[in-house]
Amino acid sequence: MRSLRLAIDKDSRSIVLALVLLLVALVMPRVELPRDTYDYLLVFDISQSMNVEDYRLDGNPVSRLVFAHEAARQMLRDLPCGSRVGWAAFTGYRTIPLLSPVEVCAYYNDLIASLDQIDGRMRWSNASEITKGVYWSVLSAQETSPRPDVVFITDGQEAPPLDPAYPPRLLEDLPKQLIHGWLIGIGAYAPSPIPRIDEEGHRQGYWNADEVVQPSAFGNTTAPPIEHLSAVREPHLQALANQLGFSYAHLTGPASLSDSVRDRRYARRQPTPTDLYWLPASIAVLLLAIRFLPSSRA
Repeated sequence: MRSLRLAIDKDSRSIVLALVLLLVALVMPRVELPRDTYDYLLVFDISQSMNVEDYRLDGNPVSRLVFAHEAARQMLRDLPCGSRVGWAAFTGYRTIPLLSPVEVCAYYNDLIASLDQIDGRMRWSNASEITKGVYWSVLSAQETSPRPDVVFITDGQEAPPLDPAYPPRLLEDLPKQLIHGWLIGIGAYAPSPIPRIDEEGHRQGYWNADEVVQPSAFGNTTAPPIEHLSAVREPHLQALANQLGFSYAHLTGPASLSDSVRDRRYARRQPTPTDLYWLPASIAVLLLAIRFLPSSRA
């Protein structure tokens, strides 16, 4: 009789302890723990060449910009809490910040909703002066507090093309090592026609060779007319990245952007509010499981 009473008391204590642990899990505040986080201003090229459909999602052809959106969604899911992400758009020669970096977990839904609004209808120019856009993206990051790293997603096609006799020297004016980041090349290596898109986002055929500035405009009469076609201009982007001290990567799949930006070289170690409610909750579940396991005794 006494052994039965002791067993009941023991079972009762385990149940009470489990309930106490569950209550602790419900009211347990976040704890500040050091964690690697990331801070990025993500710049989307929204010029017309970003409408070239040379990627596929779920077996269907999609534009470079749509694919960049999907890669950004994957990145938001993968970045650790405490990281911050903001959006900016580039076309013409300017990069315009759209959303200052915010914490990815607390503002995840807002980041996703605002990401879906970034498309070619925002375009304020048909030019695409990539070097100037990169320059302005760095200036935007410098003016943001705390300063984020830059991720600039573009196919790298300068429109109009650069005059070889007068290469831009804007990047030489930037303070070295003040802003870090990535140039992310997007697009296939094989050139494709560039869709002509109106202000409402409707396709109006494709650009023709005689409708865009070609290298022959700078006296290079032997250069083939290729500026109405678009492929990722990787050597140009790599050269820009080297000038800035940035890293370069080519966007090959939705996860490749996330893999790049989570490079530990760009991590910032800082105290981050962390949920530990799972710890007492797990112990409580374990106690209850042990309590209600079928007895192995006959």
